[in-house]
Amino acid sequence: MSKGGKALDRRLETALVGRYRVQSMIGSGGMAVVYRAEDTVLGRLVALKTLRDRYAEDPIYRIRFRQEARAMALLDHENIVRIYDIYRDGQLPFIVAEYVDGNDVGTLIEKRGRLSELLTLSLAEQVLRALSYAHRRGIVHRDIKPSNILNTWDGTVKVADFGIARMIEDEESETGEIVGSARYMSPEQLSGKEVTPQSDIYSVGILLYHCLTGEPPFAGDLKSLVKSQLHEAPRPPRELNKKISPHVETVILKALSKDPKDRYPSADAMLDALRGNSTGPLGRRATGGKKLLVAAALALLVVFGGGASLAAGLGHVGSDSGKSEKAAASSGAVKSPKGKAPETPAKHLQASEKQKNTASAEKKTASKDTSNYVMVPNVREFFDYSAENILARRGFRVRFVYDQHPGYANRGVTWATDPAMGTLAPPGSTVTIYATPKLHPQPQS
Repeated sequence: MSKGGKALDRRLETALVGRYRVQSMIGSGGMAVVYRAEDTVLGRLVALKTLRDRYAEDPIYRIRFRQEARAMALLDHENIVRIYDIYRDGQLPFIVAEYVDGNDVGTLIEKRGRLSELLTLSLAEQVLRALSYAHRRGIVHRDIKPSNILNTWDGTVKVADFGIARMIEDEESETGEIVGSARYMSPEQLSGKEVTPQSDIYSVGILLYHCLTGEPPFAGDLKSLVKSQLHEAPRPPRELNKKISPHVETVILKALSKDPKDRYPSADAMLDALRGNSTGPLGRRATGGKKLLVAAALALLVVFGGGASLAAGLGHVGSDSGKSEKAAASSGAVKSPKGKAPETPAKHLQASEKQKNTASAEKKTASKDTSNYVMVPNVREFFDYSAENILARRGFRVRFVYDQHPGYANRGVTWATDPAMGTLAPPGSTVTIYATPKLHPQPQS
């Protein structure tokens, strides 16, 4: 863990004695360091993010770090990385966040060159849903880029780093970090003007452009990037990839308008435009539109499913990747402490198959009228009482099956559901929650 600084590592380990056991550093940025750690109470992996020494010693940055963490903790959405806790030990603040085991969109683009339109649109839907949720709560992401779009093993897209960009903007960060973000920043953000939800929409436009063409619309050093973002029109993406539909190209170019007023007024509006309402892969009225959406989900599972790379869910310091919103509602999946997927006992093979074969469940929903169905939320790694409350709020009935599961503490911690998390089920139907036995005490709400 030398990259994070030996002194910082020792302070963090001292601060976490009794609850979290640091395993390794999984990434670092200009301001912060992220570690993988084990929650010894719940028996799960988490991502721990803390400020570097020079910022941790500054009381102003410590206050801002906690303020941003609190704002992030208010965001409870299946497509946003979860914040579990905020700690302060002496002068060292740190955030406990969801640990995402998967790949990142940036890594995927590097490997594949560019993504298909079907994959890109399914990814975009989940990103825009996350942004819509945050914008309605007055939070602008400010740093949408491939490295901040994470995925889980079951196909769910996770947007990371809400709020942290505000601190990075105000600090003279390392040049490489600034250039990396400048490729995706809106003109108003680069020129120091007010940042609004339309700023995120611009960044989503660049993200889609990059996914579909294999390169962002503008490149170069920081000075040339700023000039291009402020004054130059992007090259039409269809000139780089003829497989992009004219409709999607139109949506991207509108999102990349220099004047925020000329972009989509909201993330929902951009999502509706991508869906097309009459045409396009996500079209609501297009013939077979729902089947195409499910096909996009299945395609994402083929590309991303079972990824073994590490991704830090907070401040992205490893990787991220796109998965279909129809493939899964949310995530909390982590590796076992040994770094391998937990082996399911034979007597629970059927439940495990339902959990893992999300694609099969989606094929079934495609043949039914699921317009009134409700998505089974992710309750993996919650205590049983919390999982029951979440499902009840969605209108489901709940029954429990308690048995041990590798890598999970025997404290009534949930590890699977039937129907599987992320699939659609009729409102009022029964969801079976699989949880570990309550052999040890658990905190009560």
